[in-house]
Amino acid sequence: MQIAVFVDAGYLYAQGSTLIAGKKQPRNLVILNVEATLTALRRLCDEVAPGQRLLRIYWYDGLPRSGRMSSEQEQVASAPYTKLRLGVINSNGEQKGVDSLIVTDIIDLARNRAVTSALVLSGDEDIRIGVQIAQTFGVQVHLLGIKPARGSQSPDLIQEADTHHEWTEDLMKSLISILEQDFDPETDRKIVPGNSQTAQAAQPIETVFDTAINDCMNTVDTRVLEIATAAFKANPSVVPSELDRPTLGRIRNTLGRDLTEVERKSYRARFRAVLAQH
Repeated sequence: MQIAVFVDAGYLYAQGSTLIAGKKQPRNLVILNVEATLTALRRLCDEVAPGQRLLRIYWYDGLPRSGRMSSEQEQVASAPYTKLRLGVINSNGEQKGVDSLIVTDIIDLARNRAVTSALVLSGDEDIRIGVQIAQTFGVQVHLLGIKPARGSQSPDLIQEADTHHEWTEDLMKSLISILEQDFDPETDRKIVPGNSQTAQAAQPIETVFDTAINDCMNTVDTRVLEIATAAFKANPSVVPSELDRPTLGRIRNTLGRDLTEVERKSYRARFRAVLAQH
């Protein structure tokens, strides 16, 4: 007897940040403790299906428009007994194709008699058909929501599930942190007091790079830095996006322009050297 977990990351980030901050936050401001989240899911599996073996945790998310996985997605992909499944994120920042992946996997596992129970973290009505079909194969489906679950999940989906569970605010605060917004969401540029662009523009570009990198390393949230450095150790050829993006914003503010491709490669080489010594 086995249980599988199906996590809609879009719902987790959106409802988790809403619960903590009072409204949905941009993904780049939401920091998820991946290890603690996976542990909390395994613990709930033991509660809803005692004695059953965990097959794996299926984690569904959208691939950022940059085409590079976030550090948190890389952590999920590298975690034991965890499978990362990626849809896409459209121009409006909405993930697409995730619901169909969840439905397909639930049905396939049920049809192949691979699981006897399923724990689903999602709120979308579109998941309901997968729940219904899995139940026809004898699978018990346990639905997990985030407070207020009955306000953030489809009522029909809740009704369809065999049991319904809710993660509390206290638990979510141990899993999610919200960063302060320090850039203009319209331009994605760093907000800085005054206008230091003229004074700094005359600096050698390598100095601009080093200053921006040091500023980022000294001001970034501790948890973000831990996640990013772990991701860098796993893939030292790439500057983690959580550090790369804000640092490029600092450089853009200083220079008043975007970097050329050659300059961008030079900047990232310097950043990788800093991370290698961290």
